[in-house]
Amino acid sequence: MESAHKDFLSIPDPPVSMGAGTILGRLADGIGFRYRWATEGMTAADLAFRPAEGCMSLRELLSHVLELLSWVAENLGMQPKDQPLESADPEVLRGGTLELAAALSARFKAMSDSDLGAVAIRSSRGDTLPVWNIVNGPLSDSLTHIGQILSWRRLAGSPPAPADVFRGRPPRGRAP
Repeated sequence: MESAHKDFLSIPDPPVSMGAGTILGRLADGIGFRYRWATEGMTAADLAFRPAEGCMSLRELLSHVLELLSWVAENLGMQPKDQPLESADPEVLRGGTLELAAALSARFKAMSDSDLGAVAIRSSRGDTLPVWNIVNGPLSDSLTHIGQILSWRRLAGSPPAPADVFRGRPPRGRAP
């Protein structure tokens, strides 16, 4: 599983061309990178932390991010493997999410603008929406939850080392 984690030690060099697919792929890279460093060093004991009643626990947040990315993959016609949403092992949840973020990045980058334009998203209400709803919906939501993971970890007294998210580099002293 460590190989999946190495995928997001840093954000890869920018794509050579700019189009909707490469932009969405870069967004998936950013999600994978932020998630990797937000969850670095988590323990099984960390997963139980919940800052207040009514808030998701860290395990629930990790599972929810994995669910969001799985939903995106399914709507892109990918066949994501069954994910361990209820796992008590943070590395199992983490590995599945990082693998999925890498797969989404590759899928988006391989899609032309017309490929993306042809994607029809199934909403929970049964209507069909354009691919752009993936951006303001589950991809943006996953970034919100990654921020919550960071906040919850700080509140729990288990903060991860801060990565340079602007430049896409690992925390100081960590090799890219």
